[in-house]
Amino acid sequence: MKNANILKKIKLFAGLSEADIEKAMGCLGRKNQSYAKGSIIIEAGSPVKNIGIVLKGSVQILKEDLNGNRSIIAQVYPSELFAEALACAGTEKSPVAVFAASNCEIISVPFSVITGSCKNACKFHGIIVSNMLKILAQKNIFLTNKIEHLSKRSIREKLLSYLSSESKKHNLKEFTIPFNRNELADFLFLDRSAVSRELGKMRDDQLIKFHKDRFKINF
Repeated sequence: MKNANILKKIKLFAGLSEADIEKAMGCLGRKNQSYAKGSIIIEAGSPVKNIGIVLKGSVQILKEDLNGNRSIIAQVYPSELFAEALACAGTEKSPVAVFAASNCEIISVPFSVITGSCKNACKFHGIIVSNMLKILAQKNIFLTNKIEHLSKRSIREKLLSYLSSESKKHNLKEFTIPFNRNELADFLFLDRSAVSRELGKMRDDQLIKFHKDRFKINF
């Protein structure tokens, strides 16, 4: 099975054998698409009927305000899903855009096929539906955690909250974050220069050490 290593990691297929995953890929009416870095995958304001699964590369979910200021909602990597909440809600006008953060390959699957009756009466269809509910719940937890970062009053508190969560996610004091400085600022809704200044102050105060996207926390 092509891309077997990635497909087995996809949470939508958790609990399925490799043979069942191969059958599911045929049953779900999926479409494989390739995008060059910077390409629009979902345009803001467009309807969303399909979920996306990243096979290769990464994508960013972005929101722009009326002044053109960009905010990164999330970055999505191989085996991860995007647009599932929008497709589940039957969104006619997407409030966000999805861009290829690098050259990437995406599987697109109609959400209605996942939640509808299976014409082939596949034994694994119920497992896929159950997995989708778990994925939607986990996405809600992710957004709740992000709101916790954004609710902090100062730039330092926002950065400490985010870095602490990344440390817990990796279970390490030293780790790599998925953003450069501009992207980190966009993710936390902050000014890029302000983020760089505050990181420098935090290093001077011996709270952190860093080199590019590699961080070590001392708190």
